[in-house]
Amino acid sequence: MDPFELLDLWRRQAALATGYAAMAPFAGFVVANRLGSMVAEAGSPTARGAQENYRMITEKLTASVEATFAAGQVLGGLATAAGPVAAAGLMVAAGEAALAPVNRAVRANARRLAKRR
Repeated sequence: MDPFELLDLWRRQAALATGYAAMAPFAGFVVANRLGSMVAEAGSPTARGAQENYRMITEKLTASVEATFAAGQVLGGLATAAGPVAAAGLMVAAGEAALAPVNRAVRANARRLAKRR
C-alpha cells in the first residue's frame, strides 16, 4: 500500500465533507424560504403556490435520481477494486458524484428564490 494513496484518500474525504458542509447555508435558505411560502399560503392557496410546491418536489426527485444514478455508476466498479484503499476511494468517488447534482440543484434553487424576493 502506497502511503501517498492513503493521504490522497483522506484529502478527498475531507474535501467531500467540506462540499456537503458548504451546501448547508444554501439548503437552509431554500428550506426557510419555501416553508415561509407554504405557511403564508396555508389559509388561501394560490395557483402560483401550488406550482412552486410542484416544482419543489420535482426538483428534489430529479436531483436525487441523478445523484443515485451517478453514485451507482461509480460503485459498479467496487467488486473489482484492487484492495480496501481502492474500494474506499471508489466510495469517496461515489459521494463526489452524488454531491454534484444535489449541489447544483440546491444552489440553483437558492439563486432563483433569492431573485423572487
